Amino acid sequence: PSAPSTAPAPSASQLRGGPPPPPAAPGAAGALAQRVRKATAQVDALEGAVQKTLGALKGLGQNSDLKALQDGQQQLQKQQAALQESQKALTIDITEARKGGPTATSVVTELSKLSPKLRTIQQQLAEQNQNLRGLISKAQATQSNAKKAAETAAATKAQEEKDGRALEETLPAMQEVVSLSIDAVEAVMSLAAPLIAEPPDESGDLLKQAMDEIESAAGEAQEKITEARKDINTKLQAARKYAPETRKLAISEFSTLQQKITEAQRKLTPYKTFKKEFRNRVEARKQLAEVAQELGNAELEVEKASMMVSSAEHGQLSEDEIAGAEKVVAPAKDCIDKAQSRVESKSRGADGAMKDELTQMLDRVKGIRKSLEAVVTTLRRQRESLSVQGMLKKAGDKVDAAAQALVACQEAEMPFLKGIEILPADESGKAIKDSESASAKAERAISAARGFIKANLNEAKKFVKELSASVTEELTAQMSRLETSVKKLETFKSETAERKMAALLAEVVESVTETEKKVEAVKSAAEILSADDLESVSMEALKDAIEKTGVAEKEASASMTKARKVHGSKQREARGGEATTALKKLSDRIAAAQADLGKARKALGSSERLIKGKTVLAEEEVKVKEAEEHVKAAERKVKPGDDEAALGIESANPSDAEIEEMSTALAASQKTLKNSARLLETTVSGVPATMKAPLQKLLDRSKAALKSITELMTLTKEQRERVMSEAYIREGKEKTKAVEDAAEKIAEAEMPFLKGLEVLPAGEAMAAMEASEEAIGLVQAAVTAARNVIAEKNLEIRQLAEAASKPAAAEFQLLTGRVNAAAAKLSQFKKDTELRKKTAMMQEAGEKVTALEAEVKKLGEAAEPFTKEGEKDESEEATDKLVAQLKAAQGAFDTTKRFLAARQRDAKGNEAQMETLAELNKRLQETQTALAKHKKVAGAYEAKYTAKKAVAEAEAKLAAIDEEVKKATDAAAPLVGEEQGERFLVGQSLRTLATALRDRQREKSLTLEALFAEVAGGSGAMDLATFAAYVGKAPEALGREELAFSEARREGMARQLDVDGDGKISLEEFKAMFLQRFKCLKEISVTDGFDVAKSKTVGKLEGGEMLETVHGPQTDEASGMMRIECTVVPGGTTGFVTMQGNQGTKFIKQILPFPGFCEELEKTVEACAKTVQKSMHFFGAKLSELSSQGRDNSIAQAKSQIGKLKGKAMESQSSLQTLKQSIQAAKSDFPKRERLERNAHIHAKEQREADVLLAPAKAKAEAMEAALAAVEAAAKPLVDLKAAEEVKAFATPLTVSESVAKLTEAAVAALEAAKEAAAEQQKALPSPLKGAMIDAKRELVKLVGRAETVRRKVKAATDGVQRKCSDIVAALEPVVSDAMRGDMRKKSASHEQYFMELVKPGDDKIAHEALCKRAVALLGEKAGTAEQLGLVFRSVEADGVGRRRFQAFLQRYFSVVKGIAITNDFSISGGKTLRKLEADELVELLEGPKTDEKIGVTRILGRSLTDGIEGWISLQGNQGTPFLDEVAKRFYVSMAEIPLEQDFKAEGEAKVVRTLKADEVLELVEGPRKQTFEPGLRVKGKASSDGAVGWFTARDKNGAVFAEADDKYYCCTASVAMTDAKDIKECKVIRKLAVGELFVVEEGPVEQSESGIARVKGKCLQDDQVGWITLKGNAGTVYAEKSSKHYCVLEETSLSKLFPSARPGEEVRKLAKGEAMQLIEGPRKETYQAEVRAKVRALSDGAMGWIPVKKGIARQWSPNYKCIVESPLHKTLAVEGAEVVRQVAVGEALEFLEGPAEDGKVLRIKAKADKDGAVGWVTIRDAEGQRAFEC
Repeated sequence: PSAPSTAPAPSASQLRGGPPPPPAAPGAAGALAQRVRKATAQVDALEGAVQKTLGALKGLGQNSDLKALQDGQQQLQKQQAALQESQKALTIDITEARKGGPTATSVVTELSKLSPKLRTIQQQLAEQNQNLRGLISKAQATQSNAKKAAETAAATKAQEEKDGRALEETLPAMQEVVSLSIDAVEAVMSLAAPLIAEPPDESGDLLKQAMDEIESAAGEAQEKITEARKDINTKLQAARKYAPETRKLAISEFSTLQQKITEAQRKLTPYKTFKKEFRNRVEARKQLAEVAQELGNAELEVEKASMMVSSAEHGQLSEDEIAGAEKVVAPAKDCIDKAQSRVESKSRGADGAMKDELTQMLDRVKGIRKSLEAVVTTLRRQRESLSVQGMLKKAGDKVDAAAQALVACQEAEMPFLKGIEILPADESGKAIKDSESASAKAERAISAARGFIKANLNEAKKFVKELSASVTEELTAQMSRLETSVKKLETFKSETAERKMAALLAEVVESVTETEKKVEAVKSAAEILSADDLESVSMEALKDAIEKTGVAEKEASASMTKARKVHGSKQREARGGEATTALKKLSDRIAAAQADLGKARKALGSSERLIKGKTVLAEEEVKVKEAEEHVKAAERKVKPGDDEAALGIESANPSDAEIEEMSTALAASQKTLKNSARLLETTVSGVPATMKAPLQKLLDRSKAALKSITELMTLTKEQRERVMSEAYIREGKEKTKAVEDAAEKIAEAEMPFLKGLEVLPAGEAMAAMEASEEAIGLVQAAVTAARNVIAEKNLEIRQLAEAASKPAAAEFQLLTGRVNAAAAKLSQFKKDTELRKKTAMMQEAGEKVTALEAEVKKLGEAAEPFTKEGEKDESEEATDKLVAQLKAAQGAFDTTKRFLAARQRDAKGNEAQMETLAELNKRLQETQTALAKHKKVAGAYEAKYTAKKAVAEAEAKLAAIDEEVKKATDAAAPLVGEEQGERFLVGQSLRTLATALRDRQREKSLTLEALFAEVAGGSGAMDLATFAAYVGKAPEALGREELAFSEARREGMARQLDVDGDGKISLEEFKAMFLQRFKCLKEISVTDGFDVAKSKTVGKLEGGEMLETVHGPQTDEASGMMRIECTVVPGGTTGFVTMQGNQGTKFIKQILPFPGFCEELEKTVEACAKTVQKSMHFFGAKLSELSSQGRDNSIAQAKSQIGKLKGKAMESQSSLQTLKQSIQAAKSDFPKRERLERNAHIHAKEQREADVLLAPAKAKAEAMEAALAAVEAAAKPLVDLKAAEEVKAFATPLTVSESVAKLTEAAVAALEAAKEAAAEQQKALPSPLKGAMIDAKRELVKLVGRAETVRRKVKAATDGVQRKCSDIVAALEPVVSDAMRGDMRKKSASHEQYFMELVKPGDDKIAHEALCKRAVALLGEKAGTAEQLGLVFRSVEADGVGRRRFQAFLQRYFSVVKGIAITNDFSISGGKTLRKLEADELVELLEGPKTDEKIGVTRILGRSLTDGIEGWISLQGNQGTPFLDEVAKRFYVSMAEIPLEQDFKAEGEAKVVRTLKADEVLELVEGPRKQTFEPGLRVKGKASSDGAVGWFTARDKNGAVFAEADDKYYCCTASVAMTDAKDIKECKVIRKLAVGELFVVEEGPVEQSESGIARVKGKCLQDDQVGWITLKGNAGTVYAEKSSKHYCVLEETSLSKLFPSARPGEEVRKLAKGEAMQLIEGPRKETYQAEVRAKVRALSDGAMGWIPVKKGIARQWSPNYKCIVESPLHKTLAVEGAEVVRQVAVGEALEFLEGPAEDGKVLRIKAKADKDGAVGWVTIRDAEGQRAFEC
């Protein structure tokens, strides 16, 4: 059969009802698909080729070669051609595909998608081609221009060479022509000179001939000049056509020749008519001879004055020199005036040659007058300059005085700058007084300086311009310095006023601050008392909180009262607005504290009522229960049982003994119940509502029990009264017999006095007296006790029936008589004893006087060596012996005197005794006289001995106190030391285990040996691991859940059993675990068997006796008594003892280690405290005693030493008090710990049951219940921690944080479902509720009520966890940072080196694990847990710590916000102030912060970045004033290219490390430091070489010397010759040196003994001629002397027009090394503005150096960048080929991570976007310098 045909699927048109499409040709679909693949492959290949080409052409630019550009264009054209072909082919493919009909639609679509891609490629090619065309055009133009320029340059060069040769040929000839013309003119002048100088006779032929020769020569010279001028003009015209450079040179040369010809013509003109003018000249000369004489005199005077001021050119004239010159100037002026008057007079009538001569004469007069005016001007300027120099010096001195006064201000305020804001009153008063005094002095100094400078600034305006400018500039600089001092003074005055106010209010502020602290302590202690669910708080916690709150409240109240009192006192004293305002603020603080205290009191009252109700309920519950048990016991004895009642018996027949016991018990119970009822009735009204019901219930029970007692007493009245009466009689007889027995002691005591000796020996008499008094006491006590009992019982028997009361009353009457007889006998004995005592005391008085005489005699013997003249023995031993004996004798005297005075009173009326006393007083008087005599000798040494002894006693007391404190500390170590009571908790666990093993032993009838073998696995001994393993299996093996101990606890139990520490547990050690100790509380019998009815008594226990046992207690089912087998210690009796009777009476109590330890510890500590307190009293008493000893130096020293020892003793006492508080806290906390330990298994079991109960609700409520409970449970361990120390100790903050975050979502999502589930679960809760079930119900109720607020709760938990995590980080981060910082310093490593030490090779970040490991290695346990450290480092940077963040983590910086002292020691009192830190200084943390607990000031060890000084600085004062504020590490960014200089020198003075580019990021290493400069020296001078005048620097601001005064320069004082040789006889004259000419000595001076002259070899500064010059002639004439007005240039420096060196554009020229400068003015000081410089490290390459910190150079940098031009974020540093992460929009913020780094000419940084955390590289500045980001 044929295969079934498959019909094609209907098309879309068929489904719509349209005609079917034409069938596709067989294989058409495959062909079309093949065509699509082929076209796609072609387009992809083309795209790849195009991209490759574009990539290759990307590097082409304006600097590319033309050929490379053209080749690139050809490649693009080829690609464009291929692209066109591809487009055509694609169009054909699409057309063909469309022919396939609907079935080819997908093919057409696929092919059509290729068209946009081709268009994109085409656009890229077109853009690149357009770019290349532009570049090619530019390249072609550049090439063409270069070619033209080269051709022009070649042509110009050829022309220059040609014209240069022409000039070289022409110029020498012209120079020769000009020289001939000039020579001709000079020849004419030479011919005429003799005639003019000495005119011959006019009538002679010789004169005529000479005149003709002169005029002829002048004509010839004129012809030569005319010819030369013509030739020059011709050549000059030709030169104007030369090439540029040659033309310039030619014109210059020919113009010079023209000038020479013109000058020659001017000289020649007068000689062309010489003959005609000669006679006139001769006549004029004769007429002017007389005028010339007068003018010569005037000129001489002017020259003299000029010479006197000539030295002004070299420097400042002295006052005497100026005055001398002024005296000469006046007559010189008169001479000039006269000469000028005569010349002008003759000039008015003269003409011709005479007129010319007079004109010349008048010009000469004017010249002389001009010279005179120059001298006058010089003198005026010199006088002004002299005045200015003094004025400027005075101004500088005044400003310096003001600055120095400010230094005194700083010294005065130093006590306030150590961190203690409020000093002690005396110290504060002195410091404020000193500050105000210094402030006043500074203000006066500043006022004086300001007035002086202002006045002279006005005067400076009158000076000449140049001087005025320089003086004004100098004074302005001084004024600027002064204004700085003014600002500092204003700040100082303001701070002084604040300190004065603070001192005034110091006591108030201190009181208020102390009150606030104490109120805060109350609030903290009462925090638990303010809880909403107060009843859920445990009793122990409430009691502890109430106790702490009560103590704190009392302290706060006392402090509040004191604060109000002090505030009121200051309010009355205060004057002025500031004080009133400050007191108002303090009043508000007191009111706020009072309000807080009121709230705490209210909470305390509520809690006390609650705790009182609970306490009363608990205590009275026990009492009522015990009374009820006594009632029940009595009922069993009195009323018939059920069997008797069934037989009709209505009453029982108890024995008399049972009646007596019952009556005693019922009477006590009745009394107890009545007291309880009264207490309950008064308590129930004041307790919270929740406590009323249980209290009322207990009250009802109490009343019911009282009613039952009444019934029982009524039922047994007859028998009870009879039995009680008999008991009362027995007790009375016992007490009476005790009286009679005691009376027998009287006879024994008085027996020594009845033997016949009226006066016994003193010792025997006193012993007998003591015995008598003891007997009196015993009898008196017995009589009193007997009378009390008889009186009490008499009252009670009156309430009985007559049958019982009558015989008892009669018996009591007899007993009373017997007691009274004994009392009478006692009374007589007392009288006898008193008489005997007086006699004995008189006898003792005589013995005391005798003993005193012996002591005084010893004193005389001790004083004898000190009374010998010239042989005094003043050794220390002898002195001590003397003073000690004086003390003993004086003490004996005082004692005897007081004793005799007392006897005087006793002896009144007894004549014999009065006579004896008179004799004794006489002897006492004699002894006193002798004592006074010896005291004069010993008194001189007493003070020294007293002081020495007092110090020794104080040292001994201090040692005793320290020993007591150590004793207490050692005793408390198991509780408050490292163990923290752990041994007692382990002991509790061992007792729990022992109880379980006893049950096992009893159940299996095992001996302890067999039990040990079972535990040890059969071996003779077991190791600790075996024991721990057994205990671990015990809960399951023994079926005892309470044995579910932790592994650590099991190991601790094993270690505690191993007493001998051998690592094994022996049988004896195992048995010791079962050993229990008991103490007998009440008398009880020891029997030989367990069953009381069948056992026999083997012994009797008294109260206080001790028992031991390894057995456990058992209950006798028949009697209901609990009994235990034990052994009496000591004694060894073994048997059974009743622990608790069937009525609840306890007979023995187990002695547990902890209470026993606490009891002994309390005794020890209390005994130590008493001893310490007693010893502390010694110091006060001893100081008071010494104060009364006078003002001896040794006493003063002793007081000082004892005062110091007292301070140490107080510290020890304080430490003991702290120890007591720690012990109390540990004792209070231990029961809670023990209870938790004991009930841990119960809590766990109950919780499991609660969890099972809640399990069915999980379908709907689990999301809410479990998630919310998990959130709260996860957050609770961290969030609930209140104390900072608890938060710091939390081990797993990361786990909690992550857990809370995950569980939050589930809790929110299950909100609605939880509400429904909670209601259902409440129905399933069991009844009654207890333990965890109560908590389960509470949680369900809370769920219903909190469902709508669950979001808030979850958020609060999350926020709480974050806050606690932040607290952990805040607490641990400084510790870790400090440790790593210290490690880095120890290794002397840089931050980069330390970073590289921790980072893995190839990584750019340190892994958190590596940091944690390092922290643990450095800190050990102090490093915290792994999670805490992880939290710290995660807070630094989440995914590993990079360089910048690591550096910021290690380096902590502080900015000084207020001036503070830096000291060399942590202790403020013991530290020395290094200097004052000014505001805005930066300080790097080196160590700390640490708090001085004594004064409450937190300090750090820091390094000032300004000058590198290291020391201790207070973060804030003891009143909270901040001095330092933590700031981020400072960075700078360069704003332009600036040099990075190696050293801290002025800008431009140091070696340059490298040049920083703009936008580089720079880390601050040191500074910013203000660089101040010493004034430089500027000198105005004239160069000897060329006469250039200007100011030059002799010494700059850095101290560099550029020029100095040189004593090798000499000035000629008289004309002298320079010769070629030293020997004056054999030398030749080189030339003549004029007066004032300078030369520098090269050799000499040399003395020539033969001729008697001194000569030197020197070089003239005028023409550098060298030769020998005579300094002093043989007749004493001085020809040359040293010049003090010359400076020698040592280093090249600038010569400038103006005084300031920093003014640009004013340079005259450079002065070369070795030049000589003649002093004109100065030297003057030049002051400089301070420069701020900082040492920085470039982040890009680590280069380090100094930069100036000023506007336009560098500014502070922030790691936060803002985008100002949209830019791409790349994955890599290199822009080329980099993948774009995304575009960064304008305004986006980025955080700096790395860089800046250059990529070619662009500057880039690696950054992270704040918006989405995207990380990558961005360009912050492009190649053209445009910025895309700003920080």
